[in-house]
Amino acid sequence: MEKDIFQSTILDMYPSYVKKAILKQAVDDGFVINNKKHNQQLTLNFNGSVDVTEDETLEDKFRHMLERDSILAVVEDYEYRKPYKHFCYFKYLNLTIQKIEALVKSQEVNIFDRKAQVAVDDFGKPTIYILGENIYFKFSYKLKNDVGKSIKYVILAIIDKESGLLEIRFDRVGIAYRNSNTFYKDKIYSILQYFNDMIGLQVENIDFKAVVEYMKSEEDDITIIAQRMTRNGTTAYLEAYEDEAGIIPILGELESFLADQKELFDKNSDTQKIRRKLKAFITEIEVKSDMPMVKIRMDRSGIKFGITHNYKDADFSLFMLYGELVGEELMGSVKEYLMRCYKELNIAISTNALSAEENK
Repeated sequence: MEKDIFQSTILDMYPSYVKKAILKQAVDDGFVINNKKHNQQLTLNFNGSVDVTEDETLEDKFRHMLERDSILAVVEDYEYRKPYKHFCYFKYLNLTIQKIEALVKSQEVNIFDRKAQVAVDDFGKPTIYILGENIYFKFSYKLKNDVGKSIKYVILAIIDKESGLLEIRFDRVGIAYRNSNTFYKDKIYSILQYFNDMIGLQVENIDFKAVVEYMKSEEDDITIIAQRMTRNGTTAYLEAYEDEAGIIPILGELESFLADQKELFDKNSDTQKIRRKLKAFITEIEVKSDMPMVKIRMDRSGIKFGITHNYKDADFSLFMLYGELVGEELMGSVKEYLMRCYKELNIAISTNALSAEENK
């Protein structure tokens, strides 16, 4: 890794809340002293830690900290643990641990050792890190903008052995550093191809449209708001409100109108017929309209995330977290919820198929 690029990326590209999280981790791990109380007894330094107590601003503290390679290792560690804005999931087949071990032995991947306090990321090959049942592959890219400034850009790929999932995580990067309109899709496909070529991993797309439909009909602890609707070849961008139920907004207004005007529609057989036709029309739109983009709020936690199905005409769905990305549990909570619904849907499909077979 080119150290100057890594340093400038942290200083110029990382938002303040991320820097604060990294500083806290560095202090907790004993690599940095940041004594806010200015108590001399508490700032005794026996381990050669970087003392940034006297540095006034967060930026000053980071410029001071980043003079040490051990702090770059702290940042590399943080990149495995932080929540990312975007992510996608795939089912995988044919995981062969021996092939991953062969990559390690042939030095075709770097190994991250949290205890070693050494930065190891490389633009030329991924870095691997084992954490519990998860195998992390970190892909570091050197991106250059139109004025020649280079940054380190990270995409994380996680093989979750327990769930049988391949998860890909990444943040957005400024348009000046993207070389095409399909930048993210191309990077995802290149990573999938890497796993296929290097370890023989095969991936399968998950039908998250079906999962969302299951969630809408069976789950009562989420709010789903349509953001974009496609019908009869045209696309409508819809307003999203925090307290909106999981229904196309204009249809919700029609439903309310029919309920409010009950006496009018009960007046005679003709008005009753009009009401039946309107209800049939609403149902037809709900059933036949495609929802390529939805926003979901998990009501208990307040976590909000969006899903874009068939992202850039790809076969997979792309997810996006909304709000400030604080806390490692964010992504885990979303994955746990989605995978529970996915498993419940598969069980329901299997049960229905079995019942149909038995009734033949």
